[in-house]
Amino acid sequence: DYNVLAKQVNTMEYVKAEANELRGMMQLLPTKDESLALRSYLPPMDAPRSEIDDSINKLGECERYMAVMLDVPDANSKFECMVFRAEFESHAESIRDGTKMLAEACNAVKNSERFQKLLLYSLKLGNALNTGGSNEGVSAITLDSLLKLAEAKAFDRQTSVLHYLVSIVQKNDADVLKLSDDFAPVKAAERVAMDMLSLELKKMDQGIEKLQAVVKKNLPEPCDSGSEREEDELIDSTPMGRFSISAASKIQSLSNEFEDVRSSFTDLLRFFGEDSSMSPEAFFGTINTFVSMFDQTHKELVRKEEAKARRKRIEEKQRLRKEEMAAKKAKS
Repeated sequence: DYNVLAKQVNTMEYVKAEANELRGMMQLLPTKDESLALRSYLPPMDAPRSEIDDSINKLGECERYMAVMLDVPDANSKFECMVFRAEFESHAESIRDGTKMLAEACNAVKNSERFQKLLLYSLKLGNALNTGGSNEGVSAITLDSLLKLAEAKAFDRQTSVLHYLVSIVQKNDADVLKLSDDFAPVKAAERVAMDMLSLELKKMDQGIEKLQAVVKKNLPEPCDSGSEREEDELIDSTPMGRFSISAASKIQSLSNEFEDVRSSFTDLLRFFGEDSSMSPEAFFGTINTFVSMFDQTHKELVRKEEAKARRKRIEEKQRLRKEEMAAKKAKS
């Protein structure tokens, strides 16, 4: 029923429709020329309602919708508010999920004892290689230097520093080899763009400001006293007004959570001596690359050790067989 829909749009009530459906309805609103044409066709506005309805019912489907919407003031802005409301939860959830992933990744990097131990092993090994074992050396390590461990050569000039590092960890603290177990959140955070989250929050903030302006413009009665409390009560008396109050509170909460995460990430960049402009995708992507290289190197060492053990078993069997054959020959 288009009359019911027109009433819902006019009061900006909740309509059970997807955002795209609402956009479709908004696109079908009559243009200025279409409005003039419909006005000239329809009976005067002061004509009996039954006469107006009869004229509207003679129109086609699309024209009937346009005719009914003629009486909705500021319909386009009201539809935009309804679209914002229809999309609000999905946008809020996307920002909330992205912020949560970044927070969990920052905590994983910051609180992983395995990673801290591995960084210490890397630092000590790097200093030993660079200073020949003297007490002088660097006191911090960058992400870029972690990736270079696979390229640099160790003491024998053949084995990579990364291979040497993994072998040291394997002998002294095997639990550190389970580092990837700590970094599942870091893998997920590599796909989160912090600048896009910031942009989405800004759009939502602008959207709620625009929505609140439309709500105030269309309050059922003017607020003559200018009292903020009275205005809030009037806003709370409308469906879209109540949504605007709730949505504004949620956006503020999301902004606070996002700023906390941004601060936590900035602390991580400072700890690793990275540029403050480095993005979470680059930062966590570099860590994920290093952890993947670390795991792969460990698997290679395990395969080599297993192959060495197999050769040793084969050689031992061959030796025993030769001894057995020699013993038989000596008896004969």
